[in-house]
Amino acid sequence: MSKVNPHIDLGTGYVQISKLPFDQAIKIREFIPQSSILSLNTLDGFVQDALEYSQYEYWFDFHRQSFEADFSI
Repeated sequence: MSKVNPHIDLGTGYVQISKLPFDQAIKIREFIPQSSILSLNTLDGFVQDALEYSQYEYWFDFHRQSFEADFSI
């Protein structure tokens, strides 16, 4: 599993949850409180499921071990 790069729009770094790899999107939605999910007007249009990149990085860096254990074969 690899970390995705942030989208940068108007100086804000974010990830769009629905564009994350499927397994990451499922697990991050379980971890992140609904109040942390943002709606943004970007140069490309309206994004309803944005997450600040710093929050994604924290989740990826500190919760990856338990995440990988859940999906291992």
